[in-house]
Amino acid sequence: MKITNKFIKFLVILNGVMLPILLGFGIYQVTKNIFPKQNRQQDGIILGKELETAKKDSLALQGLKYYSPTDLYNSNNKYLPISLLTYEEEKEIYKTASVANDIGDALLKYVNVIFLDENYQVITSLLDKKASILEIEPQRKRFSYREDKLDKTVKYIAYLIAFEDSNKDRKINSADYHDLYLSTLDGKNLRRVSENINIERFEFINSNTQIFIKFTSRENIREEHKKQRFAIYDIESSKFLNMSSLENEIDKLEKIIIN
Repeated sequence: MKITNKFIKFLVILNGVMLPILLGFGIYQVTKNIFPKQNRQQDGIILGKELETAKKDSLALQGLKYYSPTDLYNSNNKYLPISLLTYEEEKEIYKTASVANDIGDALLKYVNVIFLDENYQVITSLLDKKASILEIEPQRKRFSYREDKLDKTVKYIAYLIAFEDSNKDRKINSADYHDLYLSTLDGKNLRRVSENINIERFEFINSNTQIFIKFTSRENIREEHKKQRFAIYDIESSKFLNMSSLENEIDKLEKIIIN
């Protein structure tokens, strides 16, 4: 009887250890076939010899992707972001979509923007060469503005754009350096705002007249060692305002904490 009880206890313990392991392994096997790998760098716009290799490996472009034009506030114009996919990315996105029942813009990468008038006739395309567009941010109506009155401070659209293959991997994609640009609401007068900094966040402030920017330098050091800095860009004057008082205060607080 003692041997039988010991054997039963052994089976119970074994069951308690093995069951979670087998269950976890089963869940892993199911989910790895449903969800694409999230850490794979998207191909983006493939350049040079890589493009020829991609064609041979069935990684050439599936084609352009786009949804419906979006209205712009304080304008009769609309804008239509244009994305692209390779054949392999197309398969991965549709795997995800079969689970989420949706394919959102967040899964795609932008390469251009088409601007349309109120009759859906083309005004212009934002860019005339290959590029990666990481963000598209039209100015917003001010929250406190009267509901019955048009907010005419809305005049611009901001973008994070990369035109160069900065990491030399023969692709222009989200891994490359993106700079801040502005255009008017018809997609014209594109102008560069920033260079040689990595923008982490930006927003329109002070009645849409300025842009508040949080950034780090493009020094060749580990990301966690880069100091976060702030800047304010004045749209009218096309100049950056002095933010030394804030930077000095942050430096002072850092010394207190470190020492």
